[in-house]
Amino acid sequence: MRVPAALLAAAVLVVGFGGAPASASQGSVPVEVADFATAPDGLVASLEDFFGPGADGTGIDFDDTTVIGTVDRVFTFSPDWLAGEKTDAPVVLANQWTAPVSVDGEDLGVAVIWINPTTVRPQLADFVADPHFAGALADVAADAWLVADQPRGAWFVLAPPALTALAAGTSGVSGETPLASYQRDVTTQKPVAAEAPNLGSALSVATIVGVALIVVLALLVPLVWRRRKARAAEADEAEVAGHPEIT
Repeated sequence: MRVPAALLAAAVLVVGFGGAPASASQGSVPVEVADFATAPDGLVASLEDFFGPGADGTGIDFDDTTVIGTVDRVFTFSPDWLAGEKTDAPVVLANQWTAPVSVDGEDLGVAVIWINPTTVRPQLADFVADPHFAGALADVAADAWLVADQPRGAWFVLAPPALTALAAGTSGVSGETPLASYQRDVTTQKPVAAEAPNLGSALSVATIVGVALIVVLALLVPLVWRRRKARAAEADEAEVAGHPEIT
């Protein structure tokens, strides 16, 4: 069973780059999130419940060697930045935190934590099974931002003015790219064109419609013919009744 990826709920606070840079990890991890990440019945238990071995034999065995790495705060691109505007606040805080996960010394992926607005308690939101992403999180500097680009399934480290892809997703970014360049790419992307109709399907639909039309005509024509015949007979009887000499 897979937990649906939680929506990246942006906080009201926007992060500008005019002053001291924010930290992707320091000062932005609530105590309850940190406790959830390390508690035996917290994150590891949730990973085991939702991504552990299933009846079909697939899944990950989060055993006693499971290690949860440093928890980092997540940011997302701000509405102004996504609108293509020049802004000093390209990212906003998100209701998400990440933690790399390893088992038996091997990087497996990244756990995504959120605080459920209903229960106001930390929960597992998703697990990104990407060993490279998990290993790269160890190198995130304290003065950089960890940014999630959810529509493209990408994760970046932002150290203005550059973005470095940790998980490329469908962003097309490999390695480092200028933030301004990526903004142009994102804001000029054309929507995916609607899929062209399948010729075989179109022919099938046409065949069905044709057969249905034949059936309808086969039912209606005899009915119309009978009604006309009945009306003709009634007209003949009426005319005979109007001329007694005929009989």
